[in-house]
Order: sequence, then C-alpha cells, then structure tokens
Amino acid sequence: MQVSAAAPLREHEKPMSWARAVVIAVGFFFLVAMLAAQVPAYMYTVSTLSTLARLEQGLLAMGLLGVGFGLIAFEIAFLYDPRPLIPWPLFFLLGGGIAVVGAFILYQVAVGLGATGIFGQGWYEFLPGALTHGGPWPSGTPYLFNPGWFQIGSIDLVAVGEIALLIGLGMLVIAFLNPFILRGALLAGPWRDLMVRFSLGLSFVLIAFYLTVFTFVPTFFQAPGDNRHGMAGNIMLFIALGLALFALILWLLPVMVTNRQRFMPAMYLHGVVGLLGMIGVPLLILWVLVYPIINLIHSVDPNQIWVQCAVKTDVPASCTFTQFTGYLICAIVYTTLFGFLVLGLYFWSTRRDTIVLAGTIGIVYLSLAVAVIHVDDPVALPLVLIVATSLIILAFAWTWATQREFSTTVAAPLGCVGQWLVLGTLMLFFLTGFALFSIPTFFETEAIALFYSPGAHLLHDGFWALLLMGGLGLFQLTLLIRRQPMSDLRKFAMWCLLIALALQMVGAIQGINHNPLTGGWDAMEGSSAIFLTGIIFEAVGLVVALYGAWRAGSTPWMIAIVAVVLICAAFGIVIYNLPTAFPELIVMAFITAMAGAFAYVAAGPDEPAELAQPVGGSETEESSFVVTR
Repeated sequence: MQVSAAAPLREHEKPMSWARAVVIAVGFFFLVAMLAAQVPAYMYTVSTLSTLARLEQGLLAMGLLGVGFGLIAFEIAFLYDPRPLIPWPLFFLLGGGIAVVGAFILYQVAVGLGATGIFGQGWYEFLPGALTHGGPWPSGTPYLFNPGWFQIGSIDLVAVGEIALLIGLGMLVIAFLNPFILRGALLAGPWRDLMVRFSLGLSFVLIAFYLTVFTFVPTFFQAPGDNRHGMAGNIMLFIALGLALFALILWLLPVMVTNRQRFMPAMYLHGVVGLLGMIGVPLLILWVLVYPIINLIHSVDPNQIWVQCAVKTDVPASCTFTQFTGYLICAIVYTTLFGFLVLGLYFWSTRRDTIVLAGTIGIVYLSLAVAVIHVDDPVALPLVLIVATSLIILAFAWTWATQREFSTTVAAPLGCVGQWLVLGTLMLFFLTGFALFSIPTFFETEAIALFYSPGAHLLHDGFWALLLMGGLGLFQLTLLIRRQPMSDLRKFAMWCLLIALALQMVGAIQGINHNPLTGGWDAMEGSSAIFLTGIIFEAVGLVVALYGAWRAGSTPWMIAIVAVVLICAAFGIVIYNLPTAFPELIVMAFITAMAGAFAYVAAGPDEPAELAQPVGGSETEESSFVVTR
C-alpha cells in the first residue's frame, strides 16, 4: 500500500489575521495612489509646462534610477544563489566606485561655478545652464551637441549625483552583507533584529526631530547668512533615508535567501527585466529623443495641435506639448500602470511573493524618484527627503506584514467592535497619509485641505493631523494585533484618555488668548475651561493606568508611564519659559504625556482575575480575528 504525502499548505491558502490584512491594504492603497494618481499627474504637468526642462530632468532621473535598480537586482541574483557566480568584492568595488562618482558630482555642485574647491572650479547644477552673469554653461551655447538636442536645463547634476550615490552605496552594502548572510550569521539571532530595529527607529527619530523643529523654528537648520536650508540638516535627512533603506535590505535579504525559489526569479523579473529593461532604458531613450521628436512634430503640425512653440525662430527650445497631447500622455501612463496593478491583484492569490516583491520594489523606486526629481528646489529638498524616508518605512512595514503573522490565526467571528476597529484603522491611516502628503508643496501638487506652513503661529494643520491620526491609527492597530481581553480598569483608563484628548484638541482649536496662570480666574475663557477639563480627565486616566500596571505587577509599564509624563512635563516647562510663546507646543506636551498610558491600555497586562471577554464576541482567550476564504 503506497502512502502519498499530503500537499503542503500554500501561502495564499493560509488564513490571514485582520491586523495583517489592514497593513497590506494600507500598502496597496499608497501604491495605487502613487501609480494611478501621482505618476500620471506628474507626467501631464511636466509635459505641458512652458519649457520641457522639467520633463527632461524627470525622464533622465527616473531612467537612471531604473537602471540602478536593475544593477542591484542583477547583483542580488548573482550573489545570493547557493554558489555566487561573481565574487562579492567585485560588486563591492563597483558600488564604491559609483558612490565616489556621485559624491564627487554633489561636491562640485555644492562648491558652485563661482568658487574653487579641492578639485578646482565648481560646477553649475544644470547642464546646459543659463547663467544670469554670463552665457550658458559650459559651452556658451544654450544646447548640447547641436540646436536640436538637450536644451537649457536638460540635465540636473544634483539628481544624477544623488542617484549614483544611492545606487553605489546600495550595491556596496549588499555586497558587504553577502558572506555573512550566506554563512547564516544574519539569518537568525538577535543581532539582525537589533540592527533592523535600531536603523528603522533612528531613521524615524531623525525625520520626526527635523520636521518638528522645522515646523516651529524654520531658521534652525539654515546656514548663517543664507535663507536656504543648511547642508547639515539635509545630510541628517539623507542619513535617515539611508538607514531606512539599510533596515529594509537587512531584513529582506535573509528572507529572500531562505526562500530562493520564490523570490530570486521575481527579483530578476522585476529588477532586471522590469525596471531596467521596461522602464529605465525606455525612459533614457525618450530623454534623448524628446527634442528631436518635438522638432519633427512641429514641422508637420502647422496648427500646433500637438506641439506649441512660443518663439517661431527658436525651435525646439521654446516648444512644449499642448494640453491635448498632455492628456494623451497621461492616459497612456495611467493605462499602463493600471494594467500592472490589475495583473498584481489577479496573481496575488497564486504568486503572492512575486507580487509582494513587485510592490516593495515599486514603493522604494517611487519614493526615491520623488527625492531625485525635486532636488533642484532647496526649500522643498528637506521635505522631499522626509516623504521618501516615510514611504520606505511604509515599504518595510508592508513587506514585513506579508511575511509575518501579527497574531494567532484561529478562525473566529470579527465582532461588532472588531469591525469598527478595522474600518477606523483604515480611515486613520488614510488621513495620516493625506496629512503627510499635504506637508510638502511641490511644483506639480499642493495641499487640498490640510495646510502646512513652517514657522511660529502659522498653519500647522498637516503636522498636527499627521501626529494625531498616525498615533490613533497605531493605537487601534495594536488593539487589533493583540486581540486580547481587556479589563474594565483598562477600558475606563482608555475612555478617560480619549475624552481628555478630544477636550484638549477642542480647547486648542478654539484658541487660548489669555494665560490663566498669570491672569487668574478672570483670564479663564471657554476654551481654557474646556482644556482644563481635558487635563482633569487626563490626570484620572494616567492614575488609573498606573494603578492597573501596579495591580498587574508590571514594573516596566509603571516606569514607562511615569517616564513619559516626566519627560513631557519637563519639555512643557522649558517651552513655557521661552521668550517666544509656543502655545501649540504646550498642547503637544500635554497630549504626548498620555503616550505611555495609551501604550499600556493597548498592549499592557491585566490582573488575570479582572480579564473581560474578548473584543467583539464571547470567544475564548486564544481566538483571533482572521480573514478566511
């Protein structure tokens, strides 16, 4: 009698927790928003501007970035096979050389054309560049090669240098990690997790610190005597970007090596065939041919339906595409990208890891593309780096969620409260992303409702919405992940804290024009009374949370609650005594003081005798929300 082995349960057949489904849905939402909305809108805008310099810069930057991603995919495919086909030191040297070239370009542009550095006279940012103090740079003519090729501003050297630096460092790091990962030194153990968490956490702290300081003191990072952002702040944000990329690479490479059959063909497909062959090279070809195509169309289009030229004697330098042509370009880009999204959804159930890797590469590629196509604006550059780093952190969370389970997968009803948690978490993350993209103001986009202007006493709606919606979203996601019973004590503390948060926000929105601490009760306004009521609820919530941690015998949670309160109290005292008033930061100190208590309410322990029934039903303690087929 022959006994046949049972077929293994494939990934797409396994039940999925609702927490995991929420994170995956958030990642898909942002990926769709970038591919189906931002990229087509960007291509329409740059193709219909009064000059095609932006289009040329974007095509070159995204093309070079696609080629760079193809080189990295080629490196991974050749180095992380069971037997590396090419020695890793060769890729290490190649990546180091590319990084040195990128750093050299950035240094020369930083020196400037009118100054002299270590390597002689500096460079102008654009090639060819129209200078105000002389003729075009460097050849004295407003074009390269001949009047039909590469007009003013066709090449942004800062973008080229940044791409070379990023790609070179990526190749260098991937080659350096190769012997450690293949030997299994980084496949398991606490060191890998520690390095990933440290890199990702430090990246988040750096961008949060910069954004907070820049919001209230925008001159803090400016160079002396210059109204632009200082180089030190931009370098700090670039380090944050590099740390986020390093954390993603360090976590993902061992996963790919462990599952070579599922990931390595997909890496070659998406990186070499996709980004290099289908995106990078075609974009570079378009970059080369844009002005000759413009010249050719103009010669057969006397009515200027497809191409319009401002100066009849200056063709193709003064020409651009019409809005009619821009709509066609937008439709072509949208249709192509939308087709890829539909294919991804179709193959999600059968080729999940292939689609996961495609989404990860797509998010990282688009985040870096956002950075390199806006580097010519010194005002927007820091916010560009912040957005790019945030998207890479999102890519890490999304990829991690597709490979790890947040909680147990015992099938159980979602329950009423669970349904509200899923819906509310998705809405909060949507508002968080909306607030994040409302902070920067690029030439092709602007905020719709959540405005952001740095400096004291200006519009900070996007900043506050980002903090509030993101914090509440993480709070609800934690409840969804843990799926553990919550005692009445923790429920009471949670509602006290939420009511305190709502009242303090209402009081802050109404505005506190007089200081009751100096003016006494006569200075008390309606907004002050509302805010004071919120403080009372906050104090009650903090005391109840601290008491709950003490009842559960959890000293670390008690220390965490008290430490957060003391740190925020010290911060508020310092802000209150500054010569310049920052009432928003005082409100921030009060609200942030509840962070430790909120964390305990969401993830802290209870005394076993006080445990209530699970959220949304009467299941056993081991049950969990799951998505079932």
